[in-house]
Amino acid sequence: MRKAFLIVLLIAASANLSDLNAQCLKGNCYTGNGLFKFPNGDQYDGQWVNGKPQGQGTYIFLSGDKYFGGFVAGKREGMGRYVWIKGGIYVGNWKLDKRDGYGKYTWLSSAAYMGYWKDDQIIDMNVNTVTDSQAKPVEGN
Repeated sequence: MRKAFLIVLLIAASANLSDLNAQCLKGNCYTGNGLFKFPNGDQYDGQWVNGKPQGQGTYIFLSGDKYFGGFVAGKREGMGRYVWIKGGIYVGNWKLDKRDGYGKYTWLSSAAYMGYWKDDQIIDMNVNTVTDSQAKPVEGN
């Protein structure tokens, strides 16, 4: 009986090991302002409502990518700026964690696309909206 109890205890403990890396590092990460580290190493510093990012904040991905802007119910929403560590910057509207609405994507080479996005994709791209001869922007470019 004791062995069975220990096995159940070990299984329960190992299931929650990933949560050990998740923690509120400062402030109030439930309702207020706080800095939170997620189990995957990402960090969010900003406003919280009911335990989710809500309002303005900064999200830093483990990869080094950064997002500065609005959140609703834990998702990027409204105006925001995303900076890829490998180059490229998007400034514009977000909806449900995707680029959506008007925005500007700038490549590392300073070439830029200004126009409309839907579900993280460019709606219409023509020669007049892109400087230089660049391809459509994708994450990491």
